[in-house]
Amino acid sequence: METTPLTNDIFDEKQSLKIIKTTIENARKRLMDDGILLLFWGLSFAISNLWRYYESVVLTAWWMRNFMRIFNIGFGIAVIVLTLYFIFFKKSKVTTFTAISTRYVWIGVILAHNIVVIITKTILQEVNFAMLQPLQMVLIGFALFATGGIYRYYLLLGSGVIMWIAAALAANYDLNVQFLIRGIAEILCFIVPGFLMMISRKNSINV
Repeated sequence: METTPLTNDIFDEKQSLKIIKTTIENARKRLMDDGILLLFWGLSFAISNLWRYYESVVLTAWWMRNFMRIFNIGFGIAVIVLTLYFIFFKKSKVTTFTAISTRYVWIGVILAHNIVVIITKTILQEVNFAMLQPLQMVLIGFALFATGGIYRYYLLLGSGVIMWIAAALAANYDLNVQFLIRGIAEILCFIVPGFLMMISRKNSINV
């Protein structure tokens, strides 16, 4: 009878660990659902930045420039609508702590980015606007890294590190080359993880 409290403590500890592991696994599965969002946001960013680089080095017809401008705006609006649909309609009504944390991370990054733009354009007298791209990449890298840490998803942690490395590299080049570096980084950090997350989700459904 004297060993009962010890047995209960071990049982409670095992149960607690099991609950924690189950919670993390469920959160990770929910993150897999966001693979399509990561993929489409990456496509929107990468197409826009790679086109800017292409336009800067290759003489393009006016109709092509106008078409790409309209396409980028339309595609960006479509991605925003898709994101709102996932958040307010497709997602479960039960919002987890991890989902709330991730949401605030990305909202904070968006606000920080806009504050940086406002400061550089309205307050500072001498501004090197070519540094805005690396600063944006640093913020995006932080959001990816934090999201990966919250969900214990190491692919996104690695994506954040890659984006930081790309930001440091882009800071050494002019604006046009920065568009190229950022576009490639967005393929690696958004499109590739998003695609792998979609495959993982599909495999888990088929099992």
